[in-house]
Amino acid sequence: MKAIFHQRNCDLILKFLLFITAFSIPFSFAFNSISLAILFLFSFVYFNKEEFSINMKTKKVYILYILFFIIQVLSIYYASNKDAAIKSVTRNTVFFILPITFINLKNKIDKNIIRIVYYGLLLAILSTLVSSYFNLFIQYLYENISIKTMVREKFIANGIYDIHVPYMALLNLFLIVITYKISFNKKESIDKRIKFSLMTFLSLALLQLSGVMSIVVLGLYFITLFINSKRSNKVKIFVVFLMSIVFIFSYLTLKNIDIQDRVRGSENLVYRAQNIIKSSDQVRNENWKSVMNVISNNLLLGVSADGGLELLQSQRQVLSESYINKHNAHNDYLEIILRYGLIGFSIYFLLVLMLMRKAFMTKNYYLIWVLVIFLISGLTESYLQRQIGIVFFVFFSLLFYTQSDSERFKINQKGI
Repeated sequence: MKAIFHQRNCDLILKFLLFITAFSIPFSFAFNSISLAILFLFSFVYFNKEEFSINMKTKKVYILYILFFIIQVLSIYYASNKDAAIKSVTRNTVFFILPITFINLKNKIDKNIIRIVYYGLLLAILSTLVSSYFNLFIQYLYENISIKTMVREKFIANGIYDIHVPYMALLNLFLIVITYKISFNKKESIDKRIKFSLMTFLSLALLQLSGVMSIVVLGLYFITLFINSKRSNKVKIFVVFLMSIVFIFSYLTLKNIDIQDRVRGSENLVYRAQNIIKSSDQVRNENWKSVMNVISNNLLLGVSADGGLELLQSQRQVLSESYINKHNAHNDYLEIILRYGLIGFSIYFLLVLMLMRKAFMTKNYYLIWVLVIFLISGLTESYLQRQIGIVFFVFFSLLFYTQSDSERFKINQKGI
């Protein structure tokens, strides 16, 4: 009886820690780091030496996370700025501690845990979105501000915590996708209303954030849902044709509208889309050229975890935005090759490949979409260079991978 009571208490603490860890992701570095450290230490309550050894030997994906971290640690030795390299590697410690954490928790991750983690992140995101809208409404009433300019940084700056817009858009998009599958109420009608309300609110917030890449992925997501729906093929063909016409019309319209200068940090979605279509914003293209130039001279091992800022700056025009703001690669794939060379990128590529294989083999909706969202979004941002992006990728990819592995293990145990 005592053993059962002790087990229930441990399981309850685990759920709380997972909830807090997810809740802390958008917040401060310290809050999130402490949550991760406590979760890591507590996971050893479930440690089983034999099972741990088997998982380390047979579940190669766990090894790849750790190996990717080891490559980063080794890169410190040839870094030109060792302080910057150590700081970067410290942020990436989750590549080491979370695989161990989830191996310990292998048989504890189920749909109920997924729901608890979802609620943690949802509460954190809703808290800042609701506070942002509330503060904007107050300013609109008493300060006569223009709502049209309250987008991106100016929108999110009214929230309860500070977060870089692309990361907020990434988390927002992720919640939309997860909300579709989460069950809120046993009554189907009530459940659908809750889902529709949440997905609508989060989608409107995504438009307010003006995250072009996130909105592109959201469009891809809705198209995928429609294609996989039970509607007739004729209806699907008609809708796809109609959407194609709308897309072409929107493209031509945006291309022929003059772009008006806007204050940085308040560029709305239309303005950003115009920049992409008309290629008038060359900041990323010029930045990528400087990155490619540095990569070409450091192809095998990369420049190290410090990011090679001095080398990048030497390839940029002094008055360019990339030079002034000391930009990183703004592309996850280029960033990894830049820092850790083809050796580091090969490990990351194999890691992603194995996750995708697991996702499609087990038809794990959550794992499929966390990978799709992160991999596509990574084309225009270096998400693995900030705490939020790193934890988002490592925590959720391992959570959903372990869920698939755990469910398969339970099925085998039952002899099915």
